[in-house]
Amino acid sequence: VSDLHAPFLHRGRSYMAHIPAVGDAPGASSLSEDPGATPSTSDSSHELRTFGRAAARDPRDSVAGVMDVAPKSELLERAEERREATYLSRQREPLGASYVRGHAIPPQLLETGFGKPGEVKATVSQTKELFALPDERTPAQHAAYVKSHGSYAPGEQIRRNYSWKTREGAIENPWEYGWGGQSEKPELNQVSKALSGEGYGSTEGGASNPQMRAYIEQRRHALGKPRALGHDNTASSIEVFGKSSSTEPQWGTRECMGNYTAEQQAPDADLGRSIRPGWRNVSDDPERSFGLPMVRTDKPMPHVRGVADYQNYGDEPGARAVLNPPSYSELGVEPADFATPLPLPALVNIFARAGLAEAAAVEQAFREAGGGELGLSVIELRRALGV
Repeated sequence: VSDLHAPFLHRGRSYMAHIPAVGDAPGASSLSEDPGATPSTSDSSHELRTFGRAAARDPRDSVAGVMDVAPKSELLERAEERREATYLSRQREPLGASYVRGHAIPPQLLETGFGKPGEVKATVSQTKELFALPDERTPAQHAAYVKSHGSYAPGEQIRRNYSWKTREGAIENPWEYGWGGQSEKPELNQVSKALSGEGYGSTEGGASNPQMRAYIEQRRHALGKPRALGHDNTASSIEVFGKSSSTEPQWGTRECMGNYTAEQQAPDADLGRSIRPGWRNVSDDPERSFGLPMVRTDKPMPHVRGVADYQNYGDEPGARAVLNPPSYSELGVEPADFATPLPLPALVNIFARAGLAEAAAVEQAFREAGGGELGLSVIELRRALGV
C-alpha cells in the first residue's frame, strides 16, 4: 500500500495529514498546514459575533455616576427615576410592586380570590388547640399526676398538705395564715434608715430579748468606734490609740493639688524665647513672626504647576468646600470653570449636550455678546441667552 495524503479542516484552517505506507519506520507520519487552501470562515465567524442586546448608553453612566450617593433633592430623585425608567428590570419589577410577568388573572378571581372558603369560625382557633390541648383531667387525676411527677399547673401554689398546729389548735388553711410574731414596740421607717444610715450601730428598737440585745452590742461593728473586745477600755470615746505615721510635715495631697508659691507658679524662663547664646532671634519689631506660612499668598502661582509642587498658593478650597461641596464637584468641575473664557466650538458643544440651546442660538448670542478670539465664559453666554 502506498502513502496516503488526506486533507482535513480544523478551526478554519486546512491541513494535510501524511499517513505512511505499511512497512515504513514508526513515526514517519506527519501533519502540515496546506498553504494552498483557503481558510474557512465558518468557525472564525464566532470570534467576530457579539452576543446579547445592545442598549442605549447614557454618557452620565460613568464611574463617578455609579459611585455617586443618593439624590440630594426631590428634583434630582425625579430625574434619576426618569433615567432608570428605560431599564427593562425597572419596568417589570417596579419599586413597591410585585414582578410583572404578563399573566392575565380571570376577573372572578380578582373578586373572590384564590382557594376555597373554609368552615372555621372566626372565634375558634384550631391552631391554638393543636399546640395547647385542653386539660380534661379531673381534680383527682391532677392530684395523682402531681404526686407522681411533681408537675403543677402554671401559677399553681405548691402545697405539701402538712398538718400545722398552734396553741389554739390546728390550722385549717395554712396559705391564709399569718406567720411570725408581733413586736410590742415595732421599729418604724426601717427602709429609710437603711438607705440613709441613720441609727446604724444602735440597738434601740432591735431585739426585744435582753440577751439578744447584749449579743448584738458585742458582735456589731459600730461605725467610727473601736471594736468591743472585752478589755473594758471603751469608757472614753475621745482617746486615740496608735502611733502617728510621721512626725514631720511631708509632701501630701495639698501639695499635689496646687500648694505652690508665686515663684513656682511663674512660667519657665525659656518659654517662647531662646536663652541659649548664639541661638537667639532678636528683632526690633515686637510683632515679627519668624518662619514661613503654610499658605503662600505672597508668591504668585506658577502658570504650569509641576507634579511635585505641593505648595498651597491660596487657590485651594478650605474646610467649607469639604463640608459643603459645590455643585458638579463630583464630576471634577469647579466654580471657576464656569467663569473661564472658552471658544465658540466648545460653548456650542456644552450647551448642546446640556440641552439648553441649539447651535444657531448659541452662535447668535456669542456674536451679540461680543465674543472674540478670547471667547466667552459659560456664565456670560447664559446671561446672553437668558437661560
